Amino acid sequence: MSHPRPVAPGALSQRWLLLAVIALGLGALAAVALVVARTPGVTALLAPDAFPRALVVHVNLATLVWYLAMACALWTERLPARRGTAAALAFALAAAGAAGAVAAGLAGLGTPVLANYVPYLDHPLFLAALGCFAAGGLAAALVSLAPPRDAAEWGFAIARWPFLMGAVYLVLSLARGQSLVDAVWGAGHVLQFGHVTLLMAIWLRLAERAGATPLPVGPAALLFALAALPATAAPLLLAAGLAGDEMLHRFHTELMRWANWPAPLAFGLLLVVRTKGAVRRADGLPASLGLFLAGCLAGLAIDAQTTLVPAHYHGTIGAFTLALMAAALARLSPAVPGGRPSRLPLTLYSLGIFALIAGLAWSGALGAPRKSPFSAEGADLGATLAASLIGLGGAITIAGVCLFVIVAVPRILPLCLNRRPPVPTAPCAAAPTFAAAR
Repeated sequence: MSHPRPVAPGALSQRWLLLAVIALGLGALAAVALVVARTPGVTALLAPDAFPRALVVHVNLATLVWYLAMACALWTERLPARRGTAAALAFALAAAGAAGAVAAGLAGLGTPVLANYVPYLDHPLFLAALGCFAAGGLAAALVSLAPPRDAAEWGFAIARWPFLMGAVYLVLSLARGQSLVDAVWGAGHVLQFGHVTLLMAIWLRLAERAGATPLPVGPAALLFALAALPATAAPLLLAAGLAGDEMLHRFHTELMRWANWPAPLAFGLLLVVRTKGAVRRADGLPASLGLFLAGCLAGLAIDAQTTLVPAHYHGTIGAFTLALMAAALARLSPAVPGGRPSRLPLTLYSLGIFALIAGLAWSGALGAPRKSPFSAEGADLGATLAASLIGLGGAITIAGVCLFVIVAVPRILPLCLNRRPPVPTAPCAAAPTFAAAR
């Protein structure tokens, strides 16, 4: 008896996935300089200006490009054929922007500006490249929108809203004369609500792929909306002209403090209670839930601009990165012969990022400032051990990311050429999609 050929996402979705994975890999290479700069005994190997430049490249590739490109890979799985040309143009614009940002970083153009969320090189080429990438990603998000068919698809659809609001906020803030540093700081806050909404949708799909019963659409969609809708508040304040810069700064901080974590924590708890063993069986899901919780706990301890701040956001963004890696591997596993990819990249990344967070939190408790390399001058044993833990955790994390890239890229390349996998020999063979309902 023959079995139907699995339906694969189009080549465009695979190209977004390839762009995302390459960006994460290059971001990990840039992070090597950051790990060296924070590790006792080897900090002298770097030039004085290498740390800020590496930080700019790492953050933009490992968060902005990786996150949005990966989101677009998931969003375009169900791309209607009639929108193919527009979607292809959006991808070309985004890919050119990502390449331009990397080229500007490698060429050493501009002065590094360590703005929160989106640090940048103060040079027209770098800024224009980032703008092209963001515009292409947002265009792909809009072009690929389709009616949701299950609870997880509602999450992936709703997650588009904060990304759109982030762009609206950036334009409005620049139009009212805010500095670029303040504008990207505020827009970065808005984007976090998109990240957690996507994270929740990925959690649900990972649990379902491990055998969990799908959640009812109503309660799930409500939690997705509660996660995403706070992104609307700051753009509305700007559009209405109701907030000065100081008030807006306080508003962003308080909104993040109180509105960014309840929905994902409640959603994670709902998954654990309803799905029981499925959460434990899902690759990367237990560690992603634990990382998000660790990030929230580190955030409660922040009382100054110390390394507790990166301990907090490496927990939350680490949870998102791990979930995206698991989503990529889950989508690739049935798409080519040879079985599921190795769990080792997810395991290494999880161990490394937990160690990194512990070292950052320890250093922060000792008063180590953020955005600065380790200085051995005057450092006691505790500070040196904490910094060493950061170095060890960072090295293991980078190893996990590099192994993920090595595993994923050879599997993605044939799919970018729209080569279909062979007809499956087992009736349980799954369609190689992730965000889209099967």
